[in-house]
Amino acid sequence: MPPASPRPYFGLPLAWAAVVLVLTLTPANEMPRTPVWELLSFDTAAHAGVFFVLAGLSWFSAHRQRRWPWLARHAGWCVLAASIAFGALIEVLQMTMRLGRHGEWTDLLSDGIGAVLAVGLAAMWSLRQKRQTSAAVQAAAVLLAGAMLAAGSARAQNLPRARTTIKKLASPELHGRGYVKQGEHEAAAYLRERLRGLKLAPLAPNFTQPFTLDVNTFPGEVAASIQADGSPLTTAWRAGTACIAAPNSAAGEVKARIFLLDTLVFTKTTVQARYLLVPWSKRVLLLRAADAARLHQLPSLLQQRLNSAAAMITVVPKLTASLAAEQAPQPRVQVLAEKVPLWLDKAIFGDTATGAAKGHTVWGTVRVGAKLAANYQTQNLAAVVRGTAQPDSFLVVSAHYDHLGMMGPKAYFPGANDNASGVALLLELAAYYARPENRPAYSVVFLLFGAEEAGLVGSNYFVTHPLVPLKSIKFLVNLDLLGTGEQGATVVNGRVFEAPYKRLVALNEAHHYLPALGARGKAANSDHYPFSEAGVPAFFIYTRGGSPAYHDVNDQPAALSLAGFAGAFGLVRDFLNEEGAAPRAKKSR
Repeated sequence: MPPASPRPYFGLPLAWAAVVLVLTLTPANEMPRTPVWELLSFDTAAHAGVFFVLAGLSWFSAHRQRRWPWLARHAGWCVLAASIAFGALIEVLQMTMRLGRHGEWTDLLSDGIGAVLAVGLAAMWSLRQKRQTSAAVQAAAVLLAGAMLAAGSARAQNLPRARTTIKKLASPELHGRGYVKQGEHEAAAYLRERLRGLKLAPLAPNFTQPFTLDVNTFPGEVAASIQADGSPLTTAWRAGTACIAAPNSAAGEVKARIFLLDTLVFTKTTVQARYLLVPWSKRVLLLRAADAARLHQLPSLLQQRLNSAAAMITVVPKLTASLAAEQAPQPRVQVLAEKVPLWLDKAIFGDTATGAAKGHTVWGTVRVGAKLAANYQTQNLAAVVRGTAQPDSFLVVSAHYDHLGMMGPKAYFPGANDNASGVALLLELAAYYARPENRPAYSVVFLLFGAEEAGLVGSNYFVTHPLVPLKSIKFLVNLDLLGTGEQGATVVNGRVFEAPYKRLVALNEAHHYLPALGARGKAANSDHYPFSEAGVPAFFIYTRGGSPAYHDVNDQPAALSLAGFAGAFGLVRDFLNEEGAAPRAKKSR
């Protein structure tokens, strides 16, 4: 575009200034003096009017010119200063040139008033124009953003919808997606409706692959407490926030004397011999988590004696619940270390600081409402978007939808990050590939596994009873723990399948989806594992940073930032497309 030709903006104020000089400096008869207090005289109004026009024209010229940007930005102050200086110059000339005119300070004041009025009105007009322009720009931006969102919805995830999915799956009405009140069945029913709504094809009748498992559940009350005999010292622990049932806890209610495990039992045979004489069936064994992990080092006979305790309380640094397929001989609970009172050691051992004798016998109460559910029937969910070019070649996206369920009538484990977040990302990918314009060349299978928390039961069952030939699966991407992302993501099996991992890293570096990617080796920590062990190339991707809640009651939707959710979506989508899911252009006839 050729440069704009300069416009003579300064010609207007210069011409008016020349007129003012001619009128004010023309010789005249002696003018009558005006009293200084008559500020509203005709002479005052005339001066104000003349300088109102001069300042207005000057502001317009300075504001519109483009040769000196600084002058255009500060036109008001420059014009005001120049107008006052010009008025002062006129008064000085009138006094020194003896033209029959009087120099008056009130005239200069009038000049200033006119200039201020002109500059003020000009500034108000300019501000209004800017606001109108800003409003127009904002409106255009809104329209543009709407258009971009409308266009982008065909190729990207819907974050508000993903948050709604996570909130639903983690809600109390699904009971923690576990095996109390059939929470996992409620979750599966909700997910079937989502799959139908996306118009995905089922890989099994009603999208469902049933299987059974044995699982220990806790439908009844879970609680524990300690009390010093003959003393008001009492501490009670509530389920979820202060204590949890051990995964293999039996049902029962026990009140018995506390026996605090002495760590000398691991090194002193004399202590071991003494422990063999303890009436364990009348004792509640209290021990630290680190010591519980060392019990297998003790002689087998002593292990059997300890295992006959009436109940067990293990003090842990963090409450991390899990599931088991069997029950121990007694009720067992885990208590958060920070909830154990300071008076406990003194009550048992006395005050070591003062040498005072031990104070009281401590009694422990353990109450666990457990039920071992044998042959509990649950399910995997499986759907597919058929490929347009190679429908018998498969790419798989998987995520487990189950969680830990309830512990007692009130406490439940929401499982927002683990793994409502992964399910939400799977559904967003399913929505993407289900759109006609994104139909993949290879078939893309979406697997929602049950019983992952019980030991990868659902994914193991699928591998032994595959709904598609395992040899036809080109790659599987397992999604678990996708609710954070401030520190990027980790790729399990990244060190096993190095070439695909390098492609993943290249995609991330090209598009800056996540802050960083890190590779791990083989790990049996999610549903990818049975597949990779069966020879199917598989990644397990999880995000890092953000909320540390894991297998506890604090893993709630509000704690999730979803900082890496959109990036993970783009990364997995692009990776799948490179592996064969990219839509193929239709051949013209």
